[in-house]
Formats: sequence, C-alpha cells, structure tokens
Amino acid sequence: MNKQIRKREKMSSDTYDAVSPVIGVMLMLVVTIIIAAFVSVFSGNAFGNTETTPSAAMDVKLISNGGADKNQYVMLIEHHGGSGIPTSDLRIISYYTPPSSTKKTMQRGEVTASTKAVSNMIINGEAISSVKIPYLNDVSRGKPGEAGTNFGEYTFSSGDVISTGGSAGTTTVLGFDVTTPENCAIFGFGRGSAVDVEIIHLPSQKSLYSGRVIVQ
Repeated sequence: MNKQIRKREKMSSDTYDAVSPVIGVMLMLVVTIIIAAFVSVFSGNAFGNTETTPSAAMDVKLISNGGADKNQYVMLIEHHGGSGIPTSDLRIISYYTPPSSTKKTMQRGEVTASTKAVSNMIINGEAISSVKIPYLNDVSRGKPGEAGTNFGEYTFSSGDVISTGGSAGTTTVLGFDVTTPENCAIFGFGRGSAVDVEIIHLPSQKSLYSGRVIVQ
C-alpha cells in the first residue's frame, strides 16, 4: 500500500516538474512577442516620417553689374534639371567672411518662405512695392511681386531662374548691407569676394546645393 502511495506522489511530482518549464517558455514567448510588436510600431513611425530628398541640379551666381543701371549686386539661382521643388520647402543660407583688414566677423544670411518681403525695390527700372526674395524671374508668369512670383509661392522647376533683383534683395540673402559702395567697403565686399551658399530642402533637412560663389 505504501509503495502505491509513494508511486503516485512521484508521478505527481514529475508532472509538476514538466509543467513549470512549459509555463516559463510560454511567458518568454509572450514577452518576446510584445517587444517585437513595440519595435515594429516604433520603426514604422520612424521610417514613415522620413522624407525623400528631391534631386536637382542647381547653380548660383553673384554678379556685381546687375540691374538696369548695371550697378547692382544680384544673386541668380538657376535650376538646370531634376525635380521641381516648392520654394516653401527651401531655405537659402549664405556665409561671408570679410577680409581681416575690415575687422568684421563672419556674416550669415538666411531666407525662407517666411522671410519678410523687401519694399520699394527698383527692378528692371520699375518700382516694386513689395517682393519676397528671391523672386521667380519669368515675366510670362508675372512681374516681380505679383502672386506666384514671390519666394514660397512657386515651384522651382527645371529651366527656372530666381533672382534677388538688386542690392537690396541681395542684402536680404547675404545678411549684411551691400546697397552702397561705402557699406561694401566696410565689409570688404566686391568683385572677387567669396560667398558660401547652401540650399536646404526643409522636409528632409538635406542639402540640395552647397558651394563657394565668387562675385563676378
């Protein structure tokens, strides 16, 4: 009789010993599944918010003899091919380090769609009451300052040229005053000066253009 009791107790003990590892494995599987689901959701959100950077070939020029009277500093940005980009998605940044003789620190300028419009500019001999720089330089699509030509209102596409129009507009981009010969002398700015320009695609925070531009 005692032998049968001891046998049943041993069988019951073996059964519980077998159940414990199974429960442990199941708990581990549940935890693993929860962690995997969390990682999947996090990764999906991270990659889902990634913006594709458009591809565009651009060139930037700074000329010292622009304007109707050929006495204005004008920046031109040309789109030579690739994706059309809404200018509301662009930021233009410039850096200029004056010669050491002028004792001026590095100057930085920045333009976005929210940058204040320039008032009372003379463009192509005509007074423009308000224009956001750089404007779309295409009379077939409107005069400077008209709806659809202001920076932030148009898509910069292949074949387009955008312009600062004159020294007042270029001052907005460069971040320091180049409207008079006296101010240019203060900053040592003129033909042959070097300005570093970068054009950034805001949604992706990637650079579409980065280069050193020499004033012509």
